[in-house]
Amino acid sequence: MTAGLREKVAAAVCDVLYVGESDFVDGDATDLRDLGLDSVRFMLLMKQLGVKRESEVIRLLADDLSISGWVRELEKAAQGASA
Repeated sequence: MTAGLREKVAAAVCDVLYVGESDFVDGDATDLRDLGLDSVRFMLLMKQLGVKRESEVIRLLADDLSISGWVRELEKAAQGASA
């Protein structure tokens, strides 16, 4: 897991959901819905993370609503974009 990307995702989640990392009760595996993630906040997070609305990545991120899942999928997307 790329530390910089993890920090970016965690910071965006904390900012949009008004939580602190201490609220991640299961660490990076915490289900973000338990922290207040809903469809509106999900889209705000996508915007803050630079994920375009038409991107296939949105569906992949919606399948695993956790910091670790998002970092994994965003890393894959970045590797695919640079290949």
